[in-house]
Amino acid sequence: MWTNLLRSSFILGLLLIGLRSFAATEITLPELRSEVLAENLDLRIQYEKYYQAQKNIGVARGEFLPSASIQLINVNATLAILQSVVPTPSDWFVYQGSQELAVAEKFTTEGIKLNILEGLTLNYISIKYYEDVLASMKLQEALLSDVFETARAEQELGSNNANAVYVAQRQLLQHQQDMYALETLILLEKQAMLIATGRDPSEELFLGDLPEDDRASLPATQKLAAELAVNNSNELISNKFQYEAAQYMVSSKRWSFVSFNGIGFDYASRISIEKSKARIVQLEGEQLSLKIRNQIYSAYKQLAILDQRIALQESIVASTETIQARQEELFQNRLITMSALAEAKGVTLAEKRTLAKLGFETRVKLAQIKRLLSMDSALGADADVSPEAVEVTSRVSSNRVGSKVLVVELAGPESELSNIFSVTYKIPGVTEGYRTLGADGFKYVFKPIRSGAIKVVAVVTTLAGKSFEKTLTLSGR
Repeated sequence: MWTNLLRSSFILGLLLIGLRSFAATEITLPELRSEVLAENLDLRIQYEKYYQAQKNIGVARGEFLPSASIQLINVNATLAILQSVVPTPSDWFVYQGSQELAVAEKFTTEGIKLNILEGLTLNYISIKYYEDVLASMKLQEALLSDVFETARAEQELGSNNANAVYVAQRQLLQHQQDMYALETLILLEKQAMLIATGRDPSEELFLGDLPEDDRASLPATQKLAAELAVNNSNELISNKFQYEAAQYMVSSKRWSFVSFNGIGFDYASRISIEKSKARIVQLEGEQLSLKIRNQIYSAYKQLAILDQRIALQESIVASTETIQARQEELFQNRLITMSALAEAKGVTLAEKRTLAKLGFETRVKLAQIKRLLSMDSALGADADVSPEAVEVTSRVSSNRVGSKVLVVELAGPESELSNIFSVTYKIPGVTEGYRTLGADGFKYVFKPIRSGAIKVVAVVTTLAGKSFEKTLTLSGR
């Protein structure tokens, strides 16, 4: 048995030496965020790297850590991701000139970036947690080593305690085995991060300290968080533009009789199919909204439970520290053995590791909530428009043949207009809905009104997927 343990330790030691690198690099969590959200990122390649890196972690964990202590490693952050909205490579769009789908692609791309960022953030937090656990285990290793050396010294002095030596050696070797396993896991996680971020896997990766917990930036209540998550969701914004595109596809099919093929016997079927596609997109958006809301409520409840568990665990740690202090006093008075003292200290270290694990789970949950809120998104809020900053204006102009025409257009600061996707004008007696895009300057030209007043309604759709109306009353001429 001991031969097997020593052989396993030797093999793991060789693995660690093999995985250690000759070059070194350091990265912080804010730097990681900047890399993932960079505009020059080739997202298809990045997604594949991330996916393969996470897959390799799972395979390696199964190969190298089949007997790792469940008390030591019982949280897999990668598998604990909420998976708020996770587009996969099969969901990449195919665009054929549709401006609605082009905008949808931009927000879907942003959502994928946020998913990659969330996964790498959880890997980062996991590595820091494992490093803290390893530091604690090294302290416990020193205690177990002292117990073993004391037992062996007593045996050499003639005491008949062969069983005590055996037990002490067994505990020390098993503990060292767990430490080797944990060191292996840390190296595997770091290698996966190097691969996922496009770095040389032979580099030795050092992670900076985790930033302070900024829970104050989160909405105070579940309800507020759910509303913010739905409003900020890149996936929901993408869905809105997909639905708009599907609606225009219905219109194009409805007018397909002007094509060379004519209406044909399948005309009604084609219209029905396109309407069905549009309805599917709409239903997907409704389901997505519900999913986001449910996950926000669930995450907030889990966070509250973690806070309660941390408070309870802190009291447990305090109790074990009190017991440890008493045991140290007894040991100083030669009333208990070194083994009993080491056991008390080991219990304290184990409870502190449990407390650290709860803190790790809390950070994971906060990262998941931030993902649901799209807090790291470079789109959404930046693409919003203030309704008060723009207005509908009108002017008289002449067409190519010299006739007078009226021009209505949206005016405002360029910084606001650049975040507008389309403006649809509704003018009674003139048009039920004429849509103009940014390339057209958000203008609509029509013949002057001869008598009476008329109300122009401009429905503005922003690049953030939001809509609002602006109105203008025109007098007859």
